[in-house]
Amino acid sequence: MRRTAEAPVGAPRRRRGGIRLSRGQWIAVCALSVFLLLSLVLALVSGARLADQQAKMAEEQAAYERRVYRTTVKYRSLIEKYAGEYGVRPAYLAAIILNESSYDPQAYVASTGARGLMQLIPSAKTYVRGTAYDGRTIEDNDLFDPELNVCIGANYIRILSDRYGGDPVLVACAYHAGPNNVDYWLYKYSADHKTLKYSEIPTQSTKDYARKVVDSYAIYCAHYYSETAAGAPGGSPDLQRSAGAGADL
Repeated sequence: MRRTAEAPVGAPRRRRGGIRLSRGQWIAVCALSVFLLLSLVLALVSGARLADQQAKMAEEQAAYERRVYRTTVKYRSLIEKYAGEYGVRPAYLAAIILNESSYDPQAYVASTGARGLMQLIPSAKTYVRGTAYDGRTIEDNDLFDPELNVCIGANYIRILSDRYGGDPVLVACAYHAGPNNVDYWLYKYSADHKTLKYSEIPTQSTKDYARKVVDSYAIYCAHYYSETAAGAPGGSPDLQRSAGAGADL
């Protein structure tokens, strides 16, 4: 019977099953595997978030383009026509319309009866005097007509501009809260009794409205209506956010 040769004493034994790792090495491998798995998960999550952000940006861009169409194309001819006719800046008229109705000609507020692009109330029909519509019988619902609405609204803006020296903040406040309130605020809260800083406007809703109008005015001036309306008072408007410093419309 053949006997197998025994390995010499002291010779290293051959290991079976490949490389054996120490405890520390196994811990390192497990940690690396967990790290790689987490990195993969984070990459997938980040990719999904990026896709969501891109979709949201695309949606916002489409909404912006639709809004630009409404505000700079559909009614631009009316805005420029009546801004020029009544000597106010088309950018300011556009800003009022944006913040009153978002360019919805059928906008209506039941509590006040405000109608149309410039949200004219029925009593605003008195400002048709001196316009192309003077002498016509104007029904309340006629104020939904874009041309009539912008015509009367532009004439009213001119009246307020004459009253307040073209100050965009004061005119916005008067359009929102009424000139009697603005006269009182100038007397009681204004440091110089001629202009109103936003901090001096006592009602939050009018303060927010005036700020939005002036901000929109700046955007329209910069991008769409840089030209001055024929006969508009004064030079370039002061578009600082802090106050209306006697700037012209």
